[in-house]
Amino acid sequence: MIETTVREIASMLHAPVLGPDTVKIQGICIDSRKVENSHLYVPLIGQRADGHTFIEQVKEKGCAAALWQKDHTPYPENIALVLVEDTLKALQNLAKAYLQQLQGTIVAITGSNGKTSCKDMLYSICSLEKKTQKTQGNQNNEIGLPLTILSLDPDVEIIILEMGMENRNEISFLCSIAPPDISVITSIGSAHMENLGGKKQIAQAKLEILDHLKPGGLFLYDKDSPEIDECLKEMHIDPSKKIVSFGTQGDISLTSDVKVIEDHICFSCSLCSDVNINSLGKIQAHNALPCIYIASFLGISMKSIKEGLSHLEMTGMRMQLDHIAQAKILNDAYKSNPESAKAAIDALMTLDASLHIACLGDMLDLGPDEILLHEEIGDYAFDHGVDIVCGYGPLSLKMIEHCKDKKGYWFETKEEMGKFLRPYLQQDCAILVKGSRSMGMDVLVDILKGELK
Repeated sequence: MIETTVREIASMLHAPVLGPDTVKIQGICIDSRKVENSHLYVPLIGQRADGHTFIEQVKEKGCAAALWQKDHTPYPENIALVLVEDTLKALQNLAKAYLQQLQGTIVAITGSNGKTSCKDMLYSICSLEKKTQKTQGNQNNEIGLPLTILSLDPDVEIIILEMGMENRNEISFLCSIAPPDISVITSIGSAHMENLGGKKQIAQAKLEILDHLKPGGLFLYDKDSPEIDECLKEMHIDPSKKIVSFGTQGDISLTSDVKVIEDHICFSCSLCSDVNINSLGKIQAHNALPCIYIASFLGISMKSIKEGLSHLEMTGMRMQLDHIAQAKILNDAYKSNPESAKAAIDALMTLDASLHIACLGDMLDLGPDEILLHEEIGDYAFDHGVDIVCGYGPLSLKMIEHCKDKKGYWFETKEEMGKFLRPYLQQDCAILVKGSRSMGMDVLVDILKGELK
């Protein structure tokens, strides 16, 4: 993490200091409840609260320094203040300045689906041979990215940054803070069509990550997302940048079928053979392709590449397999859109079980075709062998009504869905839990676990 003094922080921000400037700083904190005396407190102004109002609690915990917005007067006493026009912008500028002091290779990853899996895979591989740090959780926006950067150690060698977006110019902004040496687009899906209008517009927004790639940098993209190729043909690209595709028809592709063996998958690709990934879902073999290429490009041995993938630890609620009584629970509840829902259903059907149940919450931000897309997922589930589909949310109600001649059930609450599923926990069955993040479908997993108490 950043270790410096108030004086140096003020210098990086070209800002004045009120109070002692020799105070030592170790780490940044935006949450007054978690601040420690070595932290620099950054009070952000949100929709519900203004972090400046918690300064007394911060002082009581011994914190000796803070960024402070100039228009918030009178200024608090007995704490060193770096005075800035806007604390969020100052946080972002501080992260940019700190990153410029580091020597690590920056890998930026975006995509509609797969970016967190790709991030986790690359970290698992590279950390075996080099000092590697990555975005924690889902800190991939205008606040999370700066906090991730400021948590990096001075001797970090590989920096893996996840970049999320909902609108145009958001990737550009994140790249202005952290210009990548290597960038990846894992896929183009239907998420955020409500904001952007269509998959091509989503691809254009994601391709901002190529615009900001450093000269001579490496760019990898999903060949199975044709919108990217369409946009690339319309772009003027610095010829010094190396472009590599992956996927069915990509420069890097699978050379064998993906086999599912209990709780992991195995496959071969054009770069190496006999790869085992400690995860479920054939889509994970696709996500691994750019990681294998990047790791090799960075000089990581093939032995470490295979070992890192075989001992992969995924971020929670991404193809996470739990066992409750006799049932297998596939928790993929972090987010959902049509492409990831289909991939999750495919993964469900690879699980060896007598009965397969899909519990699906609404998929959000899909635009005017949202009902049709939900109906298509219902059809996809039953067409691919799912025995029972459970829906939660108003859009999923439309899905269940569309599948009225099949075993589809809709529930007003997750508690009701849990009661319905309770008898199945004692059977040889596999249950998928999936939905957009705000639907909170992971609560259903907690409810099912609670049924056994």
